[in-house]
Amino acid sequence: MSTDLNNRTPMAHPTLADVAAIAGVSIKTASRVLNGSANVSPETEEKVKKAVSLVGYRSNRIARELRGGSLSNIIGMVISDLANPFYAGLAAGAEETLSKAGFELILATARDNGEREKVLIESLLERRVRGLIIVPSAEDYSYLHIERRRGFSFVFVDRPAPYLDADTVLVDNQGGINACVDKLLALGCKRIAIIADTPAIWTAAERIEGFKKAIVTRKLDSDNSLIISGVHTSIEAEQATRELLSQRKKVDGIIAANDLIAFGVGQVKSHLNSNLHVVSFDEFPSAALMGVHTLNHDPQRLGRLTADVILKRMNEPTADNYQSAVMKVAINEEIQGVA
Repeated sequence: MSTDLNNRTPMAHPTLADVAAIAGVSIKTASRVLNGSANVSPETEEKVKKAVSLVGYRSNRIARELRGGSLSNIIGMVISDLANPFYAGLAAGAEETLSKAGFELILATARDNGEREKVLIESLLERRVRGLIIVPSAEDYSYLHIERRRGFSFVFVDRPAPYLDADTVLVDNQGGINACVDKLLALGCKRIAIIADTPAIWTAAERIEGFKKAIVTRKLDSDNSLIISGVHTSIEAEQATRELLSQRKKVDGIIAANDLIAFGVGQVKSHLNSNLHVVSFDEFPSAALMGVHTLNHDPQRLGRLTADVILKRMNEPTADNYQSAVMKVAINEEIQGVA
């Protein structure tokens, strides 16, 4: 025999009609109370609020905004992978600034899949988000032209958007790689390698190209300047590092093009008694323990800068005065444990 305690059917959400019935007023009057109308007696207001508390009624703010034809106070953020500390930091920085301005941030992960990303973007737009911060992974964003004319705001971060003029927040990739190379040269390195992700990713391609230019401008021997690409995970970075160190002419300096790669390289370095020096383009928590130098490429700082740009854009979403903000980076101050 079943009892109410065994009934696991979800309870129905209380409605405005439920509130009005319990308070003994019309739905229109209950709505006026909840919307803060001044044309309601104190007695009626008290009855409605007690009814709200009794049934646990919660107003559907999004539905209310949709009925008014307006956009919500929600900003969507489409990133590659929340498990990557860089994107988690990016989101944290953006949320910090947006919340102070009265906006909420919701996240979606595209996993570097352009088709999945488009589905997520269209789903967020259907929910009437005020704007979108996008780490782009697709090849064409021209379909967003019409959405911008409808009042949606867009900012692209870390990479530009193909086939769409838009606000962009980038990192100074060339300047950062120059700083990495110069640091390794200052440490006495003679044979330097860069380990990077696939060149199909814009940031990886930019950092590889930056390394090539740095080799030329500093008149370094190209035979002692190695490029290892297509490394996507920390485990792959460990393998690539061990292979480099197994060569007859061992490298003595490595540039890790992102934090995941840096962690893998650092894992190998921390278990070796060698003169290997490592510089990471990204900051990551265990860098000092592993003896890895880093740039001050703080993803939270990048997130805050991106939030500032979209807040400005939302004041004039259809204007064509697009900006490209570039975050400069430099070698972090020396920290204990890193020579």
